[in-house]
Amino acid sequence: MPTLTIITPTYNRASCLQVCWESLREQSSRDFQWLVVDDGSTDDTSAVMDTIRQQNPEFCIDYIRKENGGKHTALNAAHAYIKGQYVVVLDSD
Repeated sequence: MPTLTIITPTYNRASCLQVCWESLREQSSRDFQWLVVDDGSTDDTSAVMDTIRQQNPEFCIDYIRKENGGKHTALNAAHAYIKGQYVVVLDSD
C-alpha cells in the first residue's frame, strides 16, 4: 500500500493530464497512488489515461469515471478508491 494518494479530479482536461503525468514521473519517491477521477468528460480523457497507464509507471495509477456532477462529487467518489494513508489533491490544470 502506498503512503500517499494523489487525487486528480478532472473534467475535459485531457490536454492537461499529460503534464500532470510528467510531473509525477519526476518525483524522487514513487510511494504514491495517482487516483484520477473523471467527472464525465466528453473529450478524450479516457484514451489519454489508457495511454498513460500502458507506460508501466513505477507507481500505482487508478482511473475511475463517473457521471458529471462537479468537482466536489468527484472528490467524494474518490474515497472508495483511496489506498494511501495520506491524501492530497492535484488539480488537472
